[in-house]
Amino acid sequence: TMPRIQPIDLDQLTDEQIAVIGDKNDPRCELNLFKTLVQHPKLLKVYMPLAMQLGRSSNLPPRDREIMVLRTLALCDEQYESAHHVHIAQQVGMSPEEIVAAREGSSTLSPAELELIAAVDELVSQHNLSDNTWRKLAVRYNVEQLIEIVFVVGSYVMGSMANNALGIQPEAAVENTWKPTHK
Repeated sequence: TMPRIQPIDLDQLTDEQIAVIGDKNDPRCELNLFKTLVQHPKLLKVYMPLAMQLGRSSNLPPRDREIMVLRTLALCDEQYESAHHVHIAQQVGMSPEEIVAAREGSSTLSPAELELIAAVDELVSQHNLSDNTWRKLAVRYNVEQLIEIVFVVGSYVMGSMANNALGIQPEAAVENTWKPTHK
């Protein structure tokens, strides 16, 4: 796919766009996601804190969060964030085999991890959780974490829609790290 909206050159940023991203030297400014979304500065200004909270600062264990993110992105056939989350998953200690297992929902994952996969599958396909899945999750997670499970999956589904529809491409440094299989 090709970008439907070309990432903006940082030298072309308006004052309003600069105010939203802050420092042009922030490493995030090199990301095609930010260089695309900054073209709607008001939206980026409200979206960025939510995305950062759920993606980097959540109360969920990092490995659990990454398992959910990887599975969500695979179900959405999303490539941009998938390439980035391979690196993030490795940073939280996941092996290449575990990353593939999370994306595929493989039975090689632990029973607790398979419960997370079931939750992602239900949220993506039904936009809800069954009572059985909820009961299993509620044994291990507190109220804040249960809320975040729903919001993490929902946020990455929304992000997948945006990335896929806008044609946001992985940066050269990550473009060959992950090639999701198409359904």
